[in-house]
Amino acid sequence: MTTSEDIRLGQEAVDVDKPSDGDLTLWSVTTVLGVLDKPALLYWAAEQTADAAIDNLATWQAMLNDRGRTEAVKWLRDARFRRPRNLLSAADLGTVVHHLCESYALTGIRPDKHAIATAIRVEGGDQVDIRAEGPVVLTMLDQFDRWLQRFTPAYQATEVCVYSPTYGYAGQTDGFLTIDGVRFIIDYKTSREPRDSKGQPKTPYPEQVALQLAAYRHAEHAAVWRPRRLEKFRRRYYLLGEAERAMAEPVPEVDSGLVIQITPEACEAYPIRCDTEVHESFLYTIEAFRWTSETSKTVMGPALESKGD
Repeated sequence: MTTSEDIRLGQEAVDVDKPSDGDLTLWSVTTVLGVLDKPALLYWAAEQTADAAIDNLATWQAMLNDRGRTEAVKWLRDARFRRPRNLLSAADLGTVVHHLCESYALTGIRPDKHAIATAIRVEGGDQVDIRAEGPVVLTMLDQFDRWLQRFTPAYQATEVCVYSPTYGYAGQTDGFLTIDGVRFIIDYKTSREPRDSKGQPKTPYPEQVALQLAAYRHAEHAAVWRPRRLEKFRRRYYLLGEAERAMAEPVPEVDSGLVIQITPEACEAYPIRCDTEVHESFLYTIEAFRWTSETSKTVMGPALESKGD
């Protein structure tokens, strides 16, 4: 079983409505990475719409008849934003598995069925079918348990919020651990579906997770307080006050990144290069995000008017 060493960093972030006076408002790393092309996400969104059309035929046809084509199309289009009926969304499933695995790794006490059911209910609400989702989460926890037994990692910290005032970003890494003397910064990835469309076991997307881990690794500050964050227009921001900057500790030094992929069929960990070269690529990603979210909105003026108008 894993052991923990001097776990001091890491507290769950609190969501706030607005910054305080003097706060730096920093882009979330995951928000920045949203600027990248994600073909798999496009495929997933299309699949959600197709599923909604097949599973809710009577619903959208009634909407088409009563409210018109535009409303029916909008309802189908937005299927990707709706929680699956009686099931956890992909994001909520990831959160549940993440929290349970983290608790097990740090305490050595494996969550029982009651703890699993509670975690599912807290994240998904009372409408979630515990009898359907409980076995899925339990199977994924089993896979993580086997991985712990294979590698016996020592965790130094979990849920660490890091900040880079220099480059204007922040984010929350899943943790820091050591395996056989190698220090890793880690990120968990989960998937309900263990295999891709070609029947191959799912693996992480290195073009995204490497940038994410490099951003975290090369940030300047690590929080020893409860981080504050806010969301606007589906974008996440972290807030950093002057007093918090004075309390901050350096981000722990690591040798490499590690992404831990958990599905109902397997749990595997993949080393990820997140050195200065990869971090430099992330900085270019920031500029691409700045272009799409800010600068591009300033480059076009009003339509020309002729002197006769």
